[in-house]
Amino acid sequence: MNQPLFRLVLGEDAWHRLAPAIRRHYDMPPTVAATQILHGVMEEVYHAPWIKPWLLLARFFDALVPYAGRDVPVEVVNRTDPAQPDNLFWHRTFRFADGRTALFSSRMEPGRPGEIVELLRFGVGIRMAVAERDGALVFTARDHCWKIGPHIIGIPNWALLGDAVIVERALSDGELRLDFDIVHPWFGRTFAYRGRFTLPSSR
Repeated sequence: MNQPLFRLVLGEDAWHRLAPAIRRHYDMPPTVAATQILHGVMEEVYHAPWIKPWLLLARFFDALVPYAGRDVPVEVVNRTDPAQPDNLFWHRTFRFADGRTALFSSRMEPGRPGEIVELLRFGVGIRMAVAERDGALVFTARDHCWKIGPHIIGIPNWALLGDAVIVERALSDGELRLDFDIVHPWFGRTFAYRGRFTLPSSR
């Protein structure tokens, strides 16, 4: 694999329809060790109170964020590793006003055509369709999953927090907006965060 992960998954036409700032975010060569650091502020980090125990358990898998807050500074580190060229690695650090810090780490790899799989510790993850929409990058959860070796076992979204949608859109050539929502078909909105991020001036 010698193309950036999202260029490969989206295909050339959709990749070039993305806003330039979105392409900059994901245009990381997989055959060299590259790092890109984004800084931003989450206007909102939300979870329904009743899912708090689930989120605390999810910390064992480095998943999501167990705290709620507003105007939360966040650092996002993306990197590639030539030893694993089909992966894009993520490390997110949320710093809350009361001094608490939450880490959320994952890696993304290609799945079936038009989808990526985001994996956490122990192979727990989520399969998402990826598409370009009016220059934005849109992720839609198909199911949660557990990857064991080469095999992926699907877990229906309703069995966990619900259906996830992530939209990343450009605000300018150097700034992005991220909206991430999970809505359960029976219990409504369970988890969300949304905010703005600044791309590094150069890589």
